[in-house]
Amino acid sequence: MQSIITLDVSSAVSENGFSLDELVIATKTLFEQEGMAGFVGLILDLMDERICIEMVEGKRACPKPCCSAARYSHHDRIDRKFRTSAGTVSIRWRRLRCLCCGRTILPLRSFLGLEPHQSMTGELEKIVAEVVSEQSYRRSSSHLDTIGQIPVPKSTAHRWIAQSDCDTIDEHKGTLDILFADGTCYKKRPTTRGRDDNRGELRVALGVDRTGQIVPLGAFSGLSWDEIASAIKGERKDGEPVADMLVSDGELGLCKALGKICGAGQRCHWHLVHDMNHVLLGDEVGIRERRKTQKKLAAIIGLELPAEDIEQVKESDRSAILTARNHADKEVRTLIKKLVDKAYYKAADYLIYARKNMFSYVDRWLQTGIVSPRVSSFIERMMRELARRLKRMAFGWSQEGAAKMARIIIKRFTSANQWENYWKTRLNIHGNVILSLIRIYPSSPQMVGR
Repeated sequence: MQSIITLDVSSAVSENGFSLDELVIATKTLFEQEGMAGFVGLILDLMDERICIEMVEGKRACPKPCCSAARYSHHDRIDRKFRTSAGTVSIRWRRLRCLCCGRTILPLRSFLGLEPHQSMTGELEKIVAEVVSEQSYRRSSSHLDTIGQIPVPKSTAHRWIAQSDCDTIDEHKGTLDILFADGTCYKKRPTTRGRDDNRGELRVALGVDRTGQIVPLGAFSGLSWDEIASAIKGERKDGEPVADMLVSDGELGLCKALGKICGAGQRCHWHLVHDMNHVLLGDEVGIRERRKTQKKLAAIIGLELPAEDIEQVKESDRSAILTARNHADKEVRTLIKKLVDKAYYKAADYLIYARKNMFSYVDRWLQTGIVSPRVSSFIERMMRELARRLKRMAFGWSQEGAAKMARIIIKRFTSANQWENYWKTRLNIHGNVILSLIRIYPSSPQMVGR
């Protein structure tokens, strides 16, 4: 259906002068409060009238006929309002009544694909979801009202997000290249009056596929690493790894559970050196010796791989890297022995456990030529973004709310294509609406062309 719509606007300006800013603000206010919503409502009224006339005349079939011999007549009209980013759209859509069975229908609702009690549009839900993922519900409500002229109370925004499925993460099939996993704490809503009952644990898993694309795998709260491993594995066959390599900070539960579904594991070198300070502190080691041991460990494990592909690296250089790797491993064993001789048993046990996955990135490069990260800085940046939203801006989360907000954040910031594709499907955007501005002209003919 194609229509030409005429918009009449009354313009009254002072001949003694006015500012450009005042004109822009007045125009913006007019179209935000009345113009855009009224324009959308008019197009819906025109479409509703045409659909109903064609159905009454028998030229259009009902998408959901009530009976085999359905025939319709006009019954009444109902006032409806919808919250949109263009303002509140008010329409009076027509209700038709079947002459055979007496059932009434709303043709425009079926035509638009709206739910029976839907009162807001999906595009407004998308805007609210993106805003609340970056700031608190209270600030988001104020931001939407002040900047976008979209009055959405914080309780309403919270209800919309809680009922939304925009946090759904697509399941990835096949083996990933790298799996990153980490966890952080947040202040959850206490279930009892005890002070120690508000510690929540949020755990996140991200992957990198063969093409280097980031793949969000999920955010979980209230689940153990074993349960998370089962959820990430999904319907994969037994023996089929989720990823070739797991890169983590070395948490015992994480490595034990996710290590079973990955081909190999790499201990984050930054955490390895950083956490060594706390382990030595447990052995009551002084600050100077702790720093000295940390520098020694950092120097041992600092093996750099060539930037070229392995095919372009000479055989002599590959042999040199293997020799350096073995030498570094020997140096680690020597350091462990020195720690044992000084009775620093906690630090020695720490390095004995870490040594198993300390040079996995080198071994993988020597075997396959694939370069793997040796630090978990990628997921650490993501965890800082999650902590900013879940810790610094709000508290009193439920486990479901914290996990849902985390999934929205990682989906938006790590897989923008997945986020946009979800909304493109959800909003049913297929290029079926085309609006063009033909011209803008005054009502007085003599003013045209001046």
